[in-house]
This record gives sequence, C-alpha cells and structure tokens, in this order.
Amino acid sequence: MVSEIRARAQSDWRRLAFPLVLLALCGALYFWRLGLTPLEDFDEAYYAEGAREMLMRGELGTAYFNGQPFLLKPILIYWMIAAAFRLLCQTEFAARVASAFLAIALVLLTYWFGARTLGRRAGFFAGLALALCYMWIDIGRDASIDIPLTAAAAAAMFLFYLGTQAQPGRKRWLYLAAYLLFGLALLAKGPVPLGVILCGLLGYLLAARSLKATAREAHLLPGIALTLAVAAPWYVYELIHEPAFFATFFVGEHFGHMRGELARTEPVWGNLWYTLVYSYPWVAFLPAAYAHAFRHSDRRHVLRFLAWWSLAVILLFSIPRSKLAHYLAPAFPPMALMVGAWLDAWVERTTRERGFAAAAAVILGFIGLLCTAAAVVAAFPPQSVQARLAEQFGDWTPGASPVVILGALAAGSLSAAAAMGLRRSLVVPSLSLAMAIAGFALVGWLNPRKAEIQAQPRKELARFVSAAAPASTPVGVYYAKRNSTIFYLGRPIVDLGERRDEIEGVVRFLSSPTPAVVITHRKFLPELERSLRHGEATEASDRRPLYVWRERGDFVAVSNRPLEHR
Repeated sequence: MVSEIRARAQSDWRRLAFPLVLLALCGALYFWRLGLTPLEDFDEAYYAEGAREMLMRGELGTAYFNGQPFLLKPILIYWMIAAAFRLLCQTEFAARVASAFLAIALVLLTYWFGARTLGRRAGFFAGLALALCYMWIDIGRDASIDIPLTAAAAAAMFLFYLGTQAQPGRKRWLYLAAYLLFGLALLAKGPVPLGVILCGLLGYLLAARSLKATAREAHLLPGIALTLAVAAPWYVYELIHEPAFFATFFVGEHFGHMRGELARTEPVWGNLWYTLVYSYPWVAFLPAAYAHAFRHSDRRHVLRFLAWWSLAVILLFSIPRSKLAHYLAPAFPPMALMVGAWLDAWVERTTRERGFAAAAAVILGFIGLLCTAAAVVAAFPPQSVQARLAEQFGDWTPGASPVVILGALAAGSLSAAAAMGLRRSLVVPSLSLAMAIAGFALVGWLNPRKAEIQAQPRKELARFVSAAAPASTPVGVYYAKRNSTIFYLGRPIVDLGERRDEIEGVVRFLSSPTPAVVITHRKFLPELERSLRHGEATEASDRRPLYVWRERGDFVAVSNRPLEHR
C-alpha cells in the first residue's frame, strides 16, 4: 500500500514538474522589472493612452487618442488595459500586465496541447521553444495587440483540433468553446488576422480530406452564431456611434497595409527573414520540423495541422506590402510545437531527418561564431565604433549588457552545435540556458539602459510639464516622439512635427501672446532662440524670449513665459 502511494506521488510530481518549471521560468522572465521602462511610442502608447482616455471620459465603447476617436484597432486590448488601470493604477506595469499574463498562459497552453497530443516531453520542449524565443520575449512584455489575438486564436485552434479527434459526447463542447474564442479573436484584432489563421485550418482539413465530415459535425451554424454573439455587438455599436469607423478600420486599415502605407514596406520574402530572426535560436530546427510534419503518412496527424496553420500565417501575411515581425505571432505556438515534437523524436532517435540535423548543427555553429565575433567587438569596440556611438548617443554607453547577451548566445549556440553530434540530450538545456541568460540581461539590464537615452528623459519632462503648466496652457511636442508623451502629460498635445523644416511651426506656436510650452530636442534651442529674438527684437530686445523650464538628457521643456513655481 505504501509503495503504491509513493509511486502515485512520484507520478503526480513528474506530471507537474514540466508545467511548474515553465511557470517559474515565465513568471520570472515576463514579470521581472515589467514596469521599469517607459511606454514605447509604437504601439504601447496608443493602447495605454486609449485606455486612459476611455476611463477619463467614461466611454468604454470607443478608444480615444489625443482627444480624438482612435478607430484603427478593435476594443479588446483597451478593455484589458483599462481594467488593469482600475485595479493597479495607471502605470507601465498595469499597461503590460495583461499581455504578460496571456503570454505565460499561452506557453502553458502550448505545453498542455503538446503533452496531450505529442507527449509530455515534446510539450515541454515546445513550451521552452515558445517562452525562450526572441519573438515571445519581445512582445510578451509589451502592451501588445498581438498577444491577445494569438492567445484567443491559438486556444480556439487547439480546441477545434481536439474536437475533430474527440468522442461524440465531447465534440460539441470543444467546438463551441472554440467558436467563443474565435469571437474574442475578432475583438482582439479584427476579421483579417482571424481569417488568415482559419485559412490554415481550412488547408489542413482539405489536405486531410476531412472537410465535409468536419463541417457536418462541427455545429457550424450555432458556432458562427456564438462567434458573432461575442464580437458583433461592439462592431455594431462602433458603426452606429462612430460614422468614420467603417472607412477607417475596414477600408483604411486593411487596404493601407496592402498598399504599404501603415507599416514598414517589405519585399514579399520579408516574412521569411522575420521568421528566421524572431524564432531564434530554435530556427535551426524549423526545416527538420516541417519535414518531420509532412513525412507522417496520417493526413490528420496533429503535426500536419500545426504545419498548415503556421504556413498560412507566414505566407498569407507576405501578400501585403506592409510587414512587421509581430504580425507573425500567431504562427509561433504551432512552430514551437513542431520544433518540440522533432526534438523529442530526435533525442529518442525515432526520426529520420539526419541531413536536417546536420544542417541544424551547422546553423547553430555559424550563429555561435557570429555571436562570438559580435561579443568581442562589443567588449573591445574599435575606434570607428566608439566614434559612431559618441556621435549618436554622446556620453551614453550600453555598458556590459551586450557582451553578456552575445556571450550567452555564442556559448549556447556553440554548445548546442557540439551536443548535436556528441550528446543529444544536452541540446535543449544548452539553448534554453543561453536564452534565459540573454533574456534576463535584455529585459532587466539592456532595455532599461536604452531607455535612459530618450524614453526616460521624455517621460520626466512630460510629468514635470503636466504638474507645472496649468491645464489651459497648450503643450506642443516637436521632434520628441509624441505618442508616449501624451500619456505622461495626461492631456492632449499639439503635434508640431518631426522634420527639421517644420521648425517654423514651433516658432509660431511659441510666438503666441498667451503662454505655451514645447517639449523638444536641445539641438533646436539656438535656432528657436534666434528666431524668436529676431521676431521680438523691436519690442523686447532687452529680455530673453525663450525660457528653458527643465532639461533631461538631450531633451528640454521650453516656454515663452518664465516658470511660475506653484
């Protein structure tokens, strides 16, 4: 009896060990120093400020930015941040906490799905591959719209697939839960991203020759009704209350991306580059993982499902001219599961992709050597590099963090490359440890230090002006990244532009007979002072017309009136 209890306890512990390790790792990596750095201008400031203005107005149906309706994105991200603001105050941590929570939840969900369909170790490898890839570290700690989309859509896809495999009594509930989550995905980012993901599901069902059978059993009409019941009320509300919503969101947002007007314009193969970079270090195993998926004779195999899903996201998002790496976030959970499955099979020596394994070792070795060279340059920068850093950043230096990050990546990649031929079981630990060290150094050391250059000075100036200038005083922003400045000011700003040839507008703004304040870069001070003196010389040649209220780093707050201490 005692031996049975001990055996059961050991079995329970082994079952819990993998998810507990993932939870501890992700909790530390995604929550540590989460609110330390100021909001990024793109896209965090849009969502945080939209939520702040919603709460201020008491209008929870429409997001506002700088006092105007902001109609480019659906509402879910604003509701999430607004709820966090209510509970935790209006801080950077509160703006990001929902995304961090969902990023961790999706890692655990990826493990759960992998453990259920591929085995516990494969699921654990998949969880590590998702939690410790560049993409997830990059967006998992941001107030990001792509994390809610991916969390809702991935959970729905997992449940839908399980519905295709379940017993008749469970199918209905799995399908209906998936439809509910599809509705949340519509509220997260809209119909096009969800449609792209569903194209992957459609491709899988067609290739598996099970489209008709699935359509008969999947409760399509009730499911579509449930999806619309979740998402349609907000869309209808917005169409009624904001007449510009249809043209702005459905037309301008989507066709603007097709024409390359709303993000960086990239060639058609741009997403391939993003996939290679942002799936580091597990990118070395992606060719083997895809080959492993399509070599299965079972057309309905879960790896086929994951392959079609990820390929649909990567390929269909290659069509628009506007491309950003985080658009590919919905492809990363299925790719992580494919990598986890291949690594598990390869460690167990049950897969035949020997050529791909050799290629992975070569890729890891090359990356390791590249990171080693970069670490040496970071540790002992040549004169030309030092001169360029000084020209761009002045006295600021990145410190030792780049050396630590590059050194960890070099050691991990080279160790994994060696382990590919010597001891397979060390490959995943080598890469995981390297990415964990690099990730902690990035989010806790390098990113806060980078914020010292621009983000932190602008935040401090905005907070100061908010407290020092009366609410009736207009505040302009010129060449100082306006988006997060609006959040920290807590009031609308006058956008005075970014280009040097727009400085005349700044001069006119400060020439106002009423008080006015501008936050700008210190390099414009001489030109502003000279222009204002020239314009006022006949009336006030005996006084300085431009008053510097406060300086922080390379940025200043100036006014046409002296600071009145309150």
